[in-house]
Amino acid sequence: MPELAALVLAAGAGRRFGAIKPLAEVRGQPLVRHAIALADAVQPCSLQVVLGAQHEAIAARLPDSAGVIVHDGWQRGLGSSIAAGIRGLAGQPDGVLLLLVDQVALRTQALQALASRWRATPEAVACADYDGLPGVPAILPRRLFAALEALDGERGAKPLLLAEGDAAVRLPMPEAAIDIDTPTDLARWLATSPD
Repeated sequence: MPELAALVLAAGAGRRFGAIKPLAEVRGQPLVRHAIALADAVQPCSLQVVLGAQHEAIAARLPDSAGVIVHDGWQRGLGSSIAAGIRGLAGQPDGVLLLLVDQVALRTQALQALASRWRATPEAVACADYDGLPGVPAILPRRLFAALEALDGERGAKPLLLAEGDAAVRLPMPEAAIDIDTPTDLARWLATSPD
C-alpha cells in the first residue's frame, strides 16, 4: 500500500482571530487537536504539524504522536509553510496530505474517502472540490514534492491543483470551504453545527 504522510498547517499568526487560533477550543479540544485527529484517521506513516507563530504554546498542547516542524519564516505565508513541511517530511512517503488547522467542519469520513481514492491511484492528486474549484484538504503525490518545496509567499498549493486539471481526483467536499478567521466565525459555526 502506498505510504501517505500528513502535514497539518498551523504556522500563521491568525491576527484577525486575536488569540492563538490553533488553541481555540472546539467542543472541548483545541482546533489543532481536531485537525490532528482528522489526519490520524487516514493512518499516515507520519504526521507532523507545521508551526510558526506561538509555536512553543501550541507544541505544548500537541499529542506525543504528532511531530513538529518549526518554520522560522512563517511570516512569508502559507506557501513557505508548505515548503517547510515538505522539507521536514520523515522518510520517503508516496504522497502527502495537506490539511489546514482551521477547517473546522471537516469530518473523518471525508478524509478517509479522500485517502482511499488517492491510494487507488497514488500518482494522481486527490483533493477536495468546493465552490467549483479544487482545494485542500489535498493529497499530492511524490512527483510534486519538488514543486511544493519551491512554494513561497501567501499562495499555497492551489496553482498545482489547478494545473492537474482533469487528471486530479476531485471529491465534493463543501464543508472544506468553512474556515475560521475570527472568534465570531467560530461562535457562528458552533451555534449552527449539528454536532
